[in-house]
Amino acid sequence: MGHGDGNSPFQTLNTSKNFHLVGYSYAFLCWGVFAIYCIMYQIDRFLLYRARRQRIASGGNIQAKPFSTFSIFAPLAPIGNYCIKIPFVTSLIPIKHCVGVFVFIVINLIWMLFAPFAIAEGQTFSVQSIGLMDRRAAYVGMVNWSIVFVLGSRNTIITRMSGLTFEGLIPFHRWLARIGFAEFVPHFVWRIIHGYQHEYIVKDALFRNMEQGTGTIAMIGFLILFVTSFEFIRRNYFEVFYYSHIVGIIIAIIASCWHEAGCFYYFIPTVLLWFFDRCWRSYQSWFTPTKLVQVDPVAGNPSTASKSPEGITRVLFEYKRLKQYQPGQYFFLTLVNKTRNRFWNYANWHPMTLSEVFPARDDPLTTKDNGDAQLNEKIAVEDAAVGGGGDKKTQDDAGSTGNSSGSGGSSFVSNLRRRNMHEDMGSFHMKALGGYTRDLLLESAGNEEFEFRMDGPYGPRLEYQDYKVMALFAAGIGVTPALTLVKDCVERRAAGVHTVITEKVHLVWALRTIDELDAFADQIVYWTEQCRHAAEPLELDIDLYLTRPPEDKSTHHHWLQDLSGVRVTFGSRPDIPLCIEHIAANANGSKVWLHTCGSDDFMRDILNEGIKRQWSTHRETFEF
Repeated sequence: MGHGDGNSPFQTLNTSKNFHLVGYSYAFLCWGVFAIYCIMYQIDRFLLYRARRQRIASGGNIQAKPFSTFSIFAPLAPIGNYCIKIPFVTSLIPIKHCVGVFVFIVINLIWMLFAPFAIAEGQTFSVQSIGLMDRRAAYVGMVNWSIVFVLGSRNTIITRMSGLTFEGLIPFHRWLARIGFAEFVPHFVWRIIHGYQHEYIVKDALFRNMEQGTGTIAMIGFLILFVTSFEFIRRNYFEVFYYSHIVGIIIAIIASCWHEAGCFYYFIPTVLLWFFDRCWRSYQSWFTPTKLVQVDPVAGNPSTASKSPEGITRVLFEYKRLKQYQPGQYFFLTLVNKTRNRFWNYANWHPMTLSEVFPARDDPLTTKDNGDAQLNEKIAVEDAAVGGGGDKKTQDDAGSTGNSSGSGGSSFVSNLRRRNMHEDMGSFHMKALGGYTRDLLLESAGNEEFEFRMDGPYGPRLEYQDYKVMALFAAGIGVTPALTLVKDCVERRAAGVHTVITEKVHLVWALRTIDELDAFADQIVYWTEQCRHAAEPLELDIDLYLTRPPEDKSTHHHWLQDLSGVRVTFGSRPDIPLCIEHIAANANGSKVWLHTCGSDDFMRDILNEGIKRQWSTHRETFEF
């Protein structure tokens, strides 16, 4: 806050001052380390692509994993990747992140105490006065907050250079913001004391002059960001969290730059990156053609959605940018009921993973044998029984709706996989877990019209194809990223793509009811059909655990069990260590690529089992 006389509304910047030296030397350190990381990552990508080209040229005979520049850290991986729970802080965090945050805090303290690390001849180190130390801390915090803006962006050169994705950077976004806020506090408290002691007037503690007042307003903006970002508010009152972020950051940036001219050097470049990111996202959301094809409930009873989270809503759509989609990635979407249209509804964007992609192609896939035809017919019959024969809505306008009815159910979607399509199509499956998804389930059962917009895709390129074994663990609706991964692997192996060396796929899925399983059963049929006629061999091993079986024990058999490699267990949850041991025993010494999506406790147990065996692991999570 206030320093100098503060009478002028504008401050003259003197970069030779002690605290300015601390700020820009610390900024050079941070961005220098990041640049080294980016160079190492780009070298890794080059080596990986070269290995894949060699694999193609050799007809799939060369399958060695390329050298990685990050392999120097491989001996530390089993310890660093191990996930722990910190009470009242987080239920899932790798040890390496804890160590990284600790080292980061130590570096911050070193910079605040010792930077710029130059002492004149004959001079010894001495702790700076509180009037200088508070500003040194504030400048380090300011650099941290400038990085926070980058870590909260979805499309920037930073994410492209580093391979780090939005959802992967968000935890660091929060940690740096909290550390930076803590570094502002000494400056804020000391300037309150100093302002009051000037003439012992209470108002002067916060608003003695323009500089003091703008510093106070900036701190109020940062305080709004801090208070509304706690997990309880993010999870239960996302709109409060989101809009408070927008208001808080505008207040904090404007007041900070008015308070101290040095803020321009650190805030404005990264804010401009965020601004261009925001413009690009708005263009994608509002000007990229999106066609809503169908919205219908595929599991559960919509009339009980408000009482029990059992239902699932399926959304079928066409979207131009599906060509850029990679399995496991996600989109932000807004699906607004036109009859309840409010302008603020278009600001509520929700992250969702696709459950399936139907790519455009000229040659339709056909069912290979009568057994598959019988299974597809059985799916259609059971779907009609579950759906009650009601008509499903079909949406026809780009980004809007029509009133014509379409043939819903799994048989309709099954046909999408085998017919000619000139546009890429995708599907979302949304479980009725919160107010938004419960309302959607209820409205999808009626003759409602929707406005649909999308932004994406986002997320990493999951490099499963460089491993002979892929293991997927999912709980509930968390199976959707696994579904896209399995389908991608199955279709690539069926087509004889040599860059995919995966020979075994294990899927372990824990879900509640048969209705949830039936919503995705046709996909499992499609996988087994493709595997039987694949150009490159692929073995499917699917374990399905129904934790809430039907009361009638005579129905403790599901027709999917008649398919090769599919097992259905009723009334129990998967034994994680036993499942991992089964996968390891069948891997024949090959390294496994492990993916999981579910609750934090579920994922933590699975990841740690895989890390013990030095498998390559990835978890799906939205920590917004």
